[in-house]
Amino acid sequence: MRISELFYSLQGEGKRTGVPSFFIRTNFCNLKCMFKSGNLCDTPYTSWNPDDENNLGELSVEKIIEEYLKSGAVDAVITGGEPAVQKEELEILCSGLKKLGAYVTIETNGTLISGFINHTDLISISPKLSTSVPYGTEYEKAHSQNRINPDVLISYEENHRKGLFDIQWKFVVCGEEDIAEIKELQKEIGFTDSSVYLMPEGINRDEIRMNGIAVAELCRKYGYNYTGRLHIELWGGKRGV
Repeated sequence: MRISELFYSLQGEGKRTGVPSFFIRTNFCNLKCMFKSGNLCDTPYTSWNPDDENNLGELSVEKIIEEYLKSGAVDAVITGGEPAVQKEELEILCSGLKKLGAYVTIETNGTLISGFINHTDLISISPKLSTSVPYGTEYEKAHSQNRINPDVLISYEENHRKGLFDIQWKFVVCGEEDIAEIKELQKEIGFTDSSVYLMPEGINRDEIRMNGIAVAELCRKYGYNYTGRLHIELWGGKRGV
């Protein structure tokens, strides 16, 4: 598998915030987020710059599982980049982790789906809103066209309702203008308010704190959950935490 980094830390976002977890960060993403603040995605070394010299390169599933076992963690979080790009390898990895008793979380942008959903406990879906479009770049058109795949999102929600896995819908929010877009997605896809987590846009402590109060007020106003970014609060924007 194409891997950016492997590390043991605490889950920083969503309903399992604070849980000790082994992170498997895959390399490469099919989208290129850039927010109106000018920030790229929080892991540009897996998306904008997948050839970053600090990424780990190709690792076997066996090696990844070996490192997971060394960590002593129960939770395994497979993130990216976009892990669902590596369809067959991802399913093999999830299956192997589940056989070892891992609690497997997949963090995805929700544009792709495959057999890995049969071997997961939590799918954390972060659909990319229009405020993520990299306007003025060579990626603007492709990102705009591909950032939302309604059929795939509906499939995730339907399989969740069948009891195949738990789910959370996590949105990076830049302002109240994003809420209307989230509401439209809810109507189309059918996910509930209680499964929605709003997260302030930002890649460092100051930005998260500055934007967090406004997002918290939106959560109170619309009945959504708030999620911060615990790893940023504790360690800043460093890799490997």
